[in-house]
Amino acid sequence: MPRQTVFAGAVDKFPLGAVINKGLTVRGAQQPGRRHIPMLLERLAAGELSTAHLATHTLSLDEAPRAYDMFKQKSDGCVRAVIRPGG
Repeated sequence: MPRQTVFAGAVDKFPLGAVINKGLTVRGAQQPGRRHIPMLLERLAAGELSTAHLATHTLSLDEAPRAYDMFKQKSDGCVRAVIRPGG
């Protein structure tokens, strides 16, 4: 007899049935942003933290269509493109 699942195929596009059939454990939580974000913003403003490593490509606003295409195609190793107005 074929194996049947009694669970939904997808919950908000999440494959819950596949997760259950494979016996996976999924954990989730909310981060305490109200507690940590003010401190992080202060450290960013003071220059103690850098976010430069988060962007793989920085382009001008005029180059936005190319930036979107690079990101979509993952060309030139583009993982995160930052578009800056005025250059």
